[in-house]
Amino acid sequence: MQKMGKARMLDMTAGSPAGLLLKFSLPLFLGNLLQQFYNLADTSIAGHMLGDQALAEIGATTALYGLIINFAIGLTNGFALTVSRNFGAGNQKGIKDAACWMVCLSAVSGIVLTVGFLLVRKELPTLLQIPEETAEGALCYLTVLLAGVPLTMAYNLEASLLRAVGNSVTPLLFLLFSSGLNIMLDICFMGPLGMGVQGAAAATALAQGTSAALGLFYIVRNYPELRFTKKELKAGARFVMEMFWTGLSMALMLTIYNIGSVILQSSINALGSVYIAAQVGGRRLAEFFYLPGLALGTAIATYSSQNYGAGCRRRIVEGVKASFLLYGIWWAAAMALAFSIAPAAVRLITGTDSREVVRSAVLYVHVSIPVVLPMAALVILRNMMQGIQRRIAPLLCSGLELAGKVVFALWAVPAWGYPAVCVCEPVTWVVCFLFISGAVFLCRQEFLDEERPALSRD
Repeated sequence: MQKMGKARMLDMTAGSPAGLLLKFSLPLFLGNLLQQFYNLADTSIAGHMLGDQALAEIGATTALYGLIINFAIGLTNGFALTVSRNFGAGNQKGIKDAACWMVCLSAVSGIVLTVGFLLVRKELPTLLQIPEETAEGALCYLTVLLAGVPLTMAYNLEASLLRAVGNSVTPLLFLLFSSGLNIMLDICFMGPLGMGVQGAAAATALAQGTSAALGLFYIVRNYPELRFTKKELKAGARFVMEMFWTGLSMALMLTIYNIGSVILQSSINALGSVYIAAQVGGRRLAEFFYLPGLALGTAIATYSSQNYGAGCRRRIVEGVKASFLLYGIWWAAAMALAFSIAPAAVRLITGTDSREVVRSAVLYVHVSIPVVLPMAALVILRNMMQGIQRRIAPLLCSGLELAGKVVFALWAVPAWGYPAVCVCEPVTWVVCFLFISGAVFLCRQEFLDEERPALSRD
Protein backbone atom coordinates (compact mmCIF):
# COMPACT_ATOMS: atom_id res chain seq x y z
CA MET A 1 0.00 0.00 0.00
CA GLN A 2 1.30 3.45 -0.83
CA LYS A 3 2.30 5.74 1.99
CA MET A 4 -0.38 8.21 2.99
CA GLY A 5 0.55 11.10 5.20
CA LYS A 6 2.52 11.26 8.44
CA ALA A 7 -0.28 10.85 10.97
CA ARG A 8 -0.52 7.77 13.15
CA MET A 9 -1.75 4.92 10.92
CA LEU A 10 -1.40 1.15 10.95
CA ASP A 11 -1.26 -0.69 7.64
CA MET A 12 -2.40 -4.25 8.40
CA THR A 13 -1.76 -5.58 4.91
CA ALA A 14 1.90 -6.37 5.68
CA GLY A 15 3.70 -7.76 8.72
CA SER A 16 2.92 -10.33 11.40
CA PRO A 17 -0.87 -10.74 11.82
CA ALA A 18 -0.51 -11.58 15.52
CA GLY A 19 1.72 -8.58 16.19
CA LEU A 20 -0.56 -6.22 14.26
CA LEU A 21 -3.71 -7.46 15.96
CA LEU A 22 -2.13 -7.27 19.40
CA LYS A 23 -0.88 -3.74 18.74
CA PHE A 24 -4.27 -2.62 17.49
CA SER A 25 -6.50 -4.45 19.99
CA LEU A 26 -4.58 -3.56 23.18
CA PRO A 27 -5.76 0.09 23.18
CA LEU A 28 -9.29 -1.18 22.43
CA PHE A 29 -9.12 -3.51 25.43
CA LEU A 30 -7.85 -0.71 27.66
CA GLY A 31 -10.63 1.54 26.37
CA ASN A 32 -13.27 -1.09 27.10
CA LEU A 33 -11.78 -1.62 30.54
CA LEU A 34 -11.80 2.12 31.18
CA GLN A 35 -15.45 2.28 30.11
CA GLN A 36 -16.31 -0.49 32.60
CA PHE A 37 -14.62 1.38 35.46
CA TYR A 38 -16.28 4.61 34.38
CA ASN A 39 -19.75 3.02 34.38
CA LEU A 40 -19.16 1.81 37.93
CA ALA A 41 -17.94 5.25 39.01
CA ASP A 42 -20.84 7.05 37.31
CA THR A 43 -23.42 4.88 39.08
CA SER A 44 -21.61 5.16 42.39
CA ILE A 45 -21.54 8.99 42.24
CA ALA A 46 -25.29 9.15 41.58
CA GLY A 47 -26.02 6.71 44.39
CA HIS A 48 -23.84 8.46 46.96
CA MET A 49 -24.95 12.00 46.06
CA LEU A 50 -28.62 11.48 45.27
CA GLY A 51 -29.62 8.19 46.88
CA ASP A 52 -31.43 5.02 45.85
CA GLN A 53 -34.28 6.84 44.12
CA ALA A 54 -31.83 8.41 41.66
CA LEU A 55 -30.30 5.02 40.97
CA ALA A 56 -33.76 3.66 40.18
CA GLU A 57 -34.47 6.58 37.81
CA ILE A 58 -31.19 6.01 35.98
CA GLY A 59 -31.45 2.23 35.96
CA ALA A 60 -35.02 2.23 34.65
CA THR A 61 -33.88 3.62 31.29
CA THR A 62 -30.43 2.06 30.98
CA ALA A 63 -31.56 -0.82 28.75
CA LEU A 64 -33.35 1.47 26.27
CA TYR A 65 -30.48 3.96 26.10
CA GLY A 66 -28.08 1.05 25.64
CA LEU A 67 -30.12 -0.12 22.65
CA ILE A 68 -30.03 3.34 21.06
CA ILE A 69 -26.31 3.89 21.63
CA ASN A 70 -25.29 0.42 20.49
CA PHE A 71 -27.34 0.92 17.34
CA ALA A 72 -25.52 4.22 16.75
CA ILE A 73 -22.10 2.67 17.45
CA GLY A 74 -22.89 -0.24 15.14
CA LEU A 75 -23.76 2.17 12.34
CA THR A 76 -20.52 4.13 12.61
CA ASN A 77 -18.41 0.96 12.97
CA GLY A 78 -20.09 -0.48 9.88
CA PHE A 79 -19.66 2.70 7.85
CA ALA A 80 -15.97 2.73 8.82
CA LEU A 81 -15.37 -0.69 7.23
CA THR A 82 -15.67 0.96 3.81
CA VAL A 83 -12.94 3.40 4.84
CA SER A 84 -10.78 0.44 5.96
CA ARG A 85 -11.20 -1.41 2.67
CA ASN A 86 -10.16 1.62 0.64
CA PHE A 87 -7.29 2.32 3.02
CA GLY A 88 -6.05 -1.24 2.52
CA ALA A 89 -6.25 -0.76 -1.23
CA GLY A 90 -4.42 2.57 -1.09
CA ASN A 91 -7.39 4.15 -2.86
CA GLN A 92 -7.20 7.78 -1.74
CA LYS A 93 -10.32 8.84 -3.65
CA GLY A 94 -12.24 5.95 -2.12
CA ILE A 95 -11.09 6.97 1.37
CA LYS A 96 -12.33 10.53 0.87
CA ASP A 97 -15.63 9.33 -0.62
CA ALA A 98 -16.15 6.93 2.28
CA ALA A 99 -15.23 9.53 4.91
CA CYS A 100 -17.63 12.04 3.35
CA TRP A 101 -20.57 9.65 3.25
CA MET A 102 -19.74 8.26 6.68
CA VAL A 103 -20.27 11.77 8.05
CA CYS A 104 -23.43 12.35 5.98
CA LEU A 105 -25.06 9.02 6.83
CA SER A 106 -24.15 9.36 10.51
CA ALA A 107 -25.56 12.88 10.67
CA VAL A 108 -28.87 11.83 9.13
CA SER A 109 -29.07 8.74 11.33
CA GLY A 110 -28.32 10.73 14.48
CA ILE A 111 -31.04 13.26 13.71
CA VAL A 112 -33.60 10.55 12.90
CA LEU A 113 -32.83 8.61 16.09
CA THR A 114 -33.00 11.72 18.27
CA VAL A 115 -36.17 13.22 16.78
CA GLY A 116 -37.92 9.84 16.58
CA PHE A 117 -37.36 8.93 20.22
CA LEU A 118 -38.02 12.44 21.51
CA LEU A 119 -41.41 12.39 19.80
CA VAL A 120 -42.44 9.20 21.64
CA ARG A 121 -40.57 9.82 24.90
CA LYS A 122 -43.73 10.41 26.98
CA GLU A 123 -45.00 6.93 26.10
CA LEU A 124 -41.71 5.25 27.01
CA PRO A 125 -42.25 4.99 30.81
CA THR A 126 -45.45 3.02 30.18
CA LEU A 127 -43.84 0.79 27.55
CA LEU A 128 -40.88 0.13 29.86
CA GLN A 129 -43.19 -0.55 32.84
CA ILE A 130 -41.36 2.02 34.98
CA PRO A 131 -42.92 2.41 38.46
CA GLU A 132 -44.98 5.57 38.88
CA GLU A 133 -42.77 7.04 41.60
CA THR A 134 -39.74 6.68 39.31
CA ALA A 135 -41.28 7.60 35.98
CA GLU A 136 -40.96 11.39 36.10
CA GLY A 137 -37.27 11.45 37.02
CA ALA A 138 -36.49 8.66 34.56
CA LEU A 139 -38.22 10.57 31.77
CA CYS A 140 -36.26 13.76 32.53
CA TYR A 141 -33.00 11.79 32.55
CA LEU A 142 -33.82 10.01 29.29
CA THR A 143 -34.91 13.22 27.53
CA VAL A 144 -31.54 14.89 28.13
CA LEU A 145 -29.68 11.76 27.02
CA LEU A 146 -31.73 11.54 23.82
CA ALA A 147 -31.08 15.20 23.04
CA GLY A 148 -27.36 14.43 23.30
CA VAL A 149 -27.39 11.43 20.94
CA PRO A 150 -25.97 13.45 17.96
CA LEU A 151 -22.99 14.48 20.13
CA THR A 152 -22.44 10.90 21.26
CA MET A 153 -22.70 9.70 17.67
CA ALA A 154 -20.18 12.34 16.48
CA TYR A 155 -17.75 11.19 19.17
CA ASN A 156 -18.08 7.53 18.13
CA LEU A 157 -17.91 8.42 14.44
CA GLU A 158 -14.51 10.03 14.89
CA ALA A 159 -13.24 7.09 16.94
CA SER A 160 -14.43 4.65 14.25
CA LEU A 161 -12.87 6.76 11.51
CA LEU A 162 -9.49 6.79 13.25
CA ARG A 163 -9.62 3.04 13.90
CA ALA A 164 -10.48 2.47 10.24
CA VAL A 165 -7.04 3.77 9.25
CA GLY A 166 -5.32 1.77 11.98
CA ASN A 167 -5.20 4.33 14.81
CA SER A 168 -6.65 2.78 17.96
CA VAL A 169 -4.46 4.77 20.37
CA THR A 170 -5.91 8.26 19.87
CA PRO A 171 -9.53 7.10 20.45
CA LEU A 172 -8.32 5.63 23.76
CA LEU A 173 -6.85 9.00 24.74
CA PHE A 174 -10.09 10.77 23.85
CA LEU A 175 -12.03 8.19 25.89
CA LEU A 176 -9.72 8.78 28.83
CA PHE A 177 -10.33 12.53 28.58
CA SER A 178 -14.09 12.09 28.10
CA SER A 179 -14.40 9.74 31.09
CA GLY A 180 -12.45 12.05 33.39
CA LEU A 181 -14.44 15.10 32.29
CA ASN A 182 -17.70 13.18 32.68
CA ILE A 183 -16.91 12.24 36.27
CA MET A 184 -15.97 15.82 37.17
CA LEU A 185 -19.14 17.16 35.55
CA ASP A 186 -21.21 14.50 37.37
CA ILE A 187 -19.90 15.74 40.70
CA CYS A 188 -20.46 19.39 39.75
CA PHE A 189 -23.92 19.02 38.19
CA MET A 190 -25.37 16.61 40.76
CA GLY A 191 -23.63 18.34 43.68
CA PRO A 192 -23.30 22.14 43.87
CA LEU A 193 -25.61 22.83 40.91
CA GLY A 194 -28.32 20.49 42.20
CA MET A 195 -29.43 19.29 38.77
CA GLY A 196 -30.36 15.78 39.94
CA VAL A 197 -30.33 12.89 37.48
CA GLN A 198 -30.64 15.37 34.60
CA GLY A 199 -27.17 16.56 35.63
CA ALA A 200 -25.80 13.06 35.11
CA ALA A 201 -27.30 12.96 31.60
CA ALA A 202 -26.06 16.45 30.78
CA ALA A 203 -22.57 15.52 31.98
CA THR A 204 -22.49 12.55 29.60
CA ALA A 205 -23.64 14.59 26.60
CA LEU A 206 -21.33 17.54 27.32
CA ALA A 207 -18.26 15.38 27.93
CA GLN A 208 -18.73 13.44 24.70
CA GLY A 209 -19.56 16.63 22.79
CA THR A 210 -16.32 18.20 24.00
CA SER A 211 -14.37 15.11 22.96
CA ALA A 212 -16.10 15.20 19.55
CA ALA A 213 -14.98 18.83 19.03
CA LEU A 214 -11.40 17.96 19.97
CA GLY A 215 -11.52 14.88 17.74
CA LEU A 216 -12.66 16.94 14.77
CA PHE A 217 -9.79 19.38 15.28
CA TYR A 218 -7.31 16.48 15.57
CA ILE A 219 -8.52 14.73 12.40
CA VAL A 220 -8.66 17.90 10.28
CA ARG A 221 -5.16 18.87 11.38
CA ASN A 222 -3.46 15.47 11.12
CA TYR A 223 -5.32 13.48 8.46
CA PRO A 224 -5.47 15.22 5.08
CA GLU A 225 -6.49 11.83 3.64
CA LEU A 226 -9.80 12.13 5.49
CA ARG A 227 -10.63 15.69 4.45
CA PHE A 228 -13.31 15.98 1.80
CA THR A 229 -15.15 18.58 -0.25
CA LYS A 230 -18.50 18.77 -2.06
CA LYS A 231 -17.21 16.71 -4.98
CA GLU A 232 -17.10 13.58 -2.77
CA LEU A 233 -20.89 13.84 -2.49
CA LYS A 234 -21.03 12.65 -6.10
CA ALA A 235 -19.99 9.10 -5.16
CA GLY A 236 -22.22 6.57 -6.93
CA ALA A 237 -25.51 5.36 -5.46
CA ARG A 238 -24.19 1.78 -5.31
CA PHE A 239 -21.21 2.90 -3.24
CA VAL A 240 -23.46 4.76 -0.78
CA MET A 241 -26.02 1.96 -0.51
CA GLU A 242 -23.35 -0.69 0.14
CA MET A 243 -21.95 1.54 2.87
CA PHE A 244 -25.41 2.07 4.36
CA TRP A 245 -26.28 -1.64 4.41
CA THR A 246 -22.93 -2.54 6.00
CA GLY A 247 -23.58 0.01 8.76
CA LEU A 248 -27.17 -1.15 9.25
CA SER A 249 -26.06 -4.78 9.43
CA MET A 250 -23.50 -3.99 12.15
CA ALA A 251 -26.06 -1.88 14.02
CA LEU A 252 -28.71 -4.60 13.94
CA MET A 253 -26.14 -7.20 15.01
CA LEU A 254 -25.42 -5.23 18.19
CA THR A 255 -29.02 -4.19 18.80
CA ILE A 256 -30.51 -7.67 18.48
CA TYR A 257 -28.07 -8.87 21.13
CA ASN A 258 -29.21 -6.09 23.46
CA ILE A 259 -32.88 -6.87 22.90
CA GLY A 260 -32.22 -10.44 23.97
CA SER A 261 -30.43 -9.26 27.10
CA VAL A 262 -33.36 -6.99 28.02
CA ILE A 263 -35.85 -9.86 27.62
CA LEU A 264 -33.67 -12.19 29.68
CA GLN A 265 -33.33 -9.55 32.40
CA SER A 266 -37.10 -9.45 32.82
CA SER A 267 -37.13 -13.16 33.69
CA ILE A 268 -34.26 -12.66 36.14
CA ASN A 269 -36.20 -9.86 37.87
CA ALA A 270 -39.03 -12.32 38.54
CA LEU A 271 -36.67 -14.54 40.57
CA GLY A 272 -36.26 -11.92 43.32
CA SER A 273 -33.72 -9.45 44.65
CA VAL A 274 -31.12 -12.03 45.74
CA TYR A 275 -30.72 -13.40 42.23
CA ILE A 276 -30.89 -9.95 40.64
CA ALA A 277 -27.96 -8.86 42.81
CA ALA A 278 -26.12 -12.12 42.14
CA GLN A 279 -26.51 -11.85 38.39
CA VAL A 280 -25.37 -8.21 38.42
CA GLY A 281 -22.27 -9.08 40.45
CA GLY A 282 -21.45 -12.19 38.43
CA ARG A 283 -22.09 -10.45 35.13
CA ARG A 284 -19.92 -7.44 35.98
CA LEU A 285 -17.03 -9.74 36.88
CA ALA A 286 -17.52 -12.00 33.86
CA GLU A 287 -17.54 -8.99 31.52
CA PHE A 288 -13.97 -8.26 32.53
CA PHE A 289 -12.98 -11.61 31.03
CA TYR A 290 -15.03 -10.93 27.89
CA LEU A 291 -13.28 -7.65 27.05
CA PRO A 292 -10.21 -9.03 25.19
CA GLY A 293 -12.48 -11.06 22.91
CA LEU A 294 -14.57 -7.99 22.12
CA ALA A 295 -11.42 -5.97 21.42
CA LEU A 296 -10.08 -8.66 19.09
CA GLY A 297 -13.44 -8.73 17.32
CA THR A 298 -13.23 -5.00 16.59
CA ALA A 299 -9.59 -5.40 15.53
CA ILE A 300 -10.29 -8.27 13.15
CA ALA A 301 -13.05 -6.25 11.47
CA THR A 302 -10.55 -3.52 10.57
CA TYR A 303 -7.82 -6.05 9.75
CA SER A 304 -10.03 -8.10 7.42
CA SER A 305 -11.44 -4.96 5.76
CA GLN A 306 -7.97 -3.61 4.97
CA ASN A 307 -6.74 -6.94 3.62
CA TYR A 308 -9.96 -7.53 1.68
CA GLY A 309 -9.49 -4.14 0.03
CA ALA A 310 -5.85 -4.96 -0.73
CA GLY A 311 -6.77 -8.36 -2.20
CA CYS A 312 -4.80 -10.24 0.50
CA ARG A 313 -7.41 -12.92 1.15
CA ARG A 314 -5.12 -15.51 2.72
CA ARG A 315 -3.85 -12.99 5.25
CA ILE A 316 -7.40 -12.78 6.59
CA VAL A 317 -7.28 -16.48 7.50
CA GLU A 318 -3.89 -15.93 9.16
CA GLY A 319 -5.36 -13.04 11.14
CA VAL A 320 -8.30 -15.12 12.36
CA LYS A 321 -5.95 -17.89 13.49
CA ALA A 322 -3.75 -15.34 15.28
CA SER A 323 -6.82 -13.91 17.04
CA PHE A 324 -7.81 -17.37 18.25
CA LEU A 325 -4.29 -17.94 19.56
CA LEU A 326 -4.16 -14.59 21.36
CA TYR A 327 -7.50 -15.13 23.04
CA GLY A 328 -6.62 -18.74 23.89
CA ILE A 329 -3.64 -17.47 25.91
CA TRP A 330 -5.89 -14.97 27.71
CA TRP A 331 -8.52 -17.66 28.31
CA ALA A 332 -6.02 -19.84 30.17
CA ALA A 333 -5.25 -16.90 32.48
CA ALA A 334 -8.96 -16.11 32.81
CA MET A 335 -9.72 -19.65 33.94
CA ALA A 336 -7.08 -19.42 36.67
CA LEU A 337 -8.37 -16.05 37.86
CA ALA A 338 -12.06 -16.98 37.70
CA PHE A 339 -11.59 -20.02 39.91
CA SER A 340 -9.36 -18.28 42.44
CA ILE A 341 -10.52 -14.70 42.98
CA ALA A 342 -14.22 -14.88 42.07
CA PRO A 343 -15.70 -14.79 45.63
CA ALA A 344 -13.52 -11.88 46.75
CA ALA A 345 -14.10 -10.00 43.48
CA VAL A 346 -17.89 -10.39 43.77
CA ARG A 347 -17.82 -9.00 47.32
CA LEU A 348 -15.74 -6.05 46.12
CA ILE A 349 -18.07 -5.30 43.19
CA THR A 350 -21.36 -5.65 45.05
CA GLY A 351 -20.38 -4.73 48.61
CA THR A 352 -22.66 -7.56 49.76
CA ASP A 353 -22.34 -9.68 52.89
CA SER A 354 -24.96 -12.17 51.72
CA ARG A 355 -23.50 -15.66 51.32
CA GLU A 356 -26.33 -16.59 48.92
CA VAL A 357 -25.63 -13.60 46.66
CA VAL A 358 -21.90 -14.40 46.57
CA ARG A 359 -22.51 -18.11 46.01
CA SER A 360 -24.95 -17.49 43.15
CA ALA A 361 -22.72 -14.85 41.52
CA VAL A 362 -19.70 -17.18 41.67
CA LEU A 363 -21.80 -19.93 40.07
CA TYR A 364 -22.57 -17.57 37.17
CA VAL A 365 -18.85 -16.87 36.69
CA HIS A 366 -17.79 -20.50 36.98
CA VAL A 367 -20.34 -21.58 34.38
CA SER A 368 -19.60 -18.74 31.95
CA ILE A 369 -15.81 -18.53 31.86
CA PRO A 370 -15.05 -22.13 30.71
CA VAL A 371 -17.33 -21.53 27.71
CA VAL A 372 -16.13 -18.00 26.93
CA LEU A 373 -13.67 -19.34 24.34
CA PRO A 374 -16.40 -20.12 21.76
CA MET A 375 -17.94 -16.71 22.57
CA ALA A 376 -14.69 -14.96 21.59
CA ALA A 377 -14.39 -17.13 18.48
CA LEU A 378 -17.99 -16.23 17.61
CA VAL A 379 -17.28 -12.49 17.93
CA ILE A 380 -14.07 -12.78 15.89
CA LEU A 381 -15.68 -14.74 13.04
CA ARG A 382 -18.78 -12.55 12.99
CA ASN A 383 -16.73 -9.37 12.71
CA MET A 384 -14.43 -10.92 10.12
CA MET A 385 -17.47 -11.74 7.97
CA GLN A 386 -18.65 -8.14 8.26
CA GLY A 387 -15.18 -6.99 7.20
CA ILE A 388 -15.35 -8.96 3.95
CA GLN A 389 -18.88 -7.70 3.15
CA ARG A 390 -20.66 -10.93 4.14
CA ARG A 391 -23.49 -9.29 6.08
CA ILE A 392 -26.32 -11.84 6.10
CA ALA A 393 -24.70 -14.63 8.13
CA PRO A 394 -23.64 -12.36 11.05
CA LEU A 395 -27.14 -10.88 11.15
CA LEU A 396 -28.78 -14.31 11.15
CA CYS A 397 -26.38 -15.35 13.89
CA SER A 398 -27.50 -12.43 16.04
CA GLY A 399 -31.12 -13.40 15.40
CA LEU A 400 -30.32 -16.93 16.53
CA GLU A 401 -28.80 -15.52 19.72
CA LEU A 402 -31.95 -13.47 20.32
CA ALA A 403 -34.13 -16.55 19.80
CA GLY A 404 -32.05 -18.51 22.30
CA LYS A 405 -32.42 -15.84 24.98
CA VAL A 406 -36.16 -15.60 24.37
CA VAL A 407 -36.52 -19.38 24.81
CA PHE A 408 -34.58 -19.24 28.07
CA ALA A 409 -36.48 -16.18 29.32
CA LEU A 410 -39.94 -17.58 28.56
CA TRP A 411 -39.41 -21.25 29.33
CA ALA A 412 -36.10 -22.36 30.86
CA VAL A 413 -35.70 -19.72 33.59
CA PRO A 414 -39.31 -20.01 34.88
CA ALA A 415 -38.95 -23.81 34.85
CA TRP A 416 -35.43 -24.24 36.26
CA GLY A 417 -34.76 -20.96 38.02
CA TYR A 418 -31.36 -19.34 38.45
CA PRO A 419 -29.25 -22.24 37.08
CA ALA A 420 -30.93 -21.63 33.71
CA VAL A 421 -29.75 -18.00 33.86
CA CYS A 422 -26.19 -19.23 34.31
CA VAL A 423 -26.25 -21.57 31.32
CA CYS A 424 -28.28 -19.35 28.97
CA GLU A 425 -25.45 -17.43 27.33
CA PRO A 426 -22.95 -20.33 27.24
CA VAL A 427 -25.51 -22.48 25.40
CA THR A 428 -26.36 -19.71 22.91
CA TRP A 429 -22.65 -18.99 22.40
CA VAL A 430 -21.95 -22.60 21.38
CA VAL A 431 -24.97 -22.78 19.05
CA CYS A 432 -24.13 -19.46 17.38
CA PHE A 433 -20.45 -20.39 17.09
CA LEU A 434 -21.39 -23.59 15.24
CA PHE A 435 -23.68 -21.59 12.95
CA ILE A 436 -21.11 -18.91 12.07
CA SER A 437 -18.40 -21.58 11.64
CA GLY A 438 -20.66 -23.29 9.08
CA ALA A 439 -21.15 -19.97 7.28
CA VAL A 440 -17.38 -19.42 7.13
CA PHE A 441 -16.88 -22.98 5.85
CA LEU A 442 -19.35 -22.39 3.02
CA CYS A 443 -17.35 -19.39 1.74
CA ARG A 444 -13.94 -21.02 2.35
CA GLN A 445 -13.05 -21.05 -1.35
CA GLU A 446 -12.86 -17.28 -1.31
CA PHE A 447 -9.92 -17.51 1.11
CA LEU A 448 -8.22 -20.39 -0.69
CA ASP A 449 -8.07 -18.54 -4.04
CA GLU A 450 -4.89 -16.85 -5.13
CA GLU A 451 -4.47 -13.18 -4.25
CA ARG A 452 -7.12 -11.09 -5.99
CA PRO A 453 -6.66 -7.58 -7.35
CA ALA A 454 -7.11 -4.81 -4.82
CA LEU A 455 -9.84 -2.23 -5.12
CA SER A 456 -9.15 0.31 -7.85
CA ARG A 457 -6.65 2.94 -6.88
CA ASP A 458 -6.86 6.60 -7.71
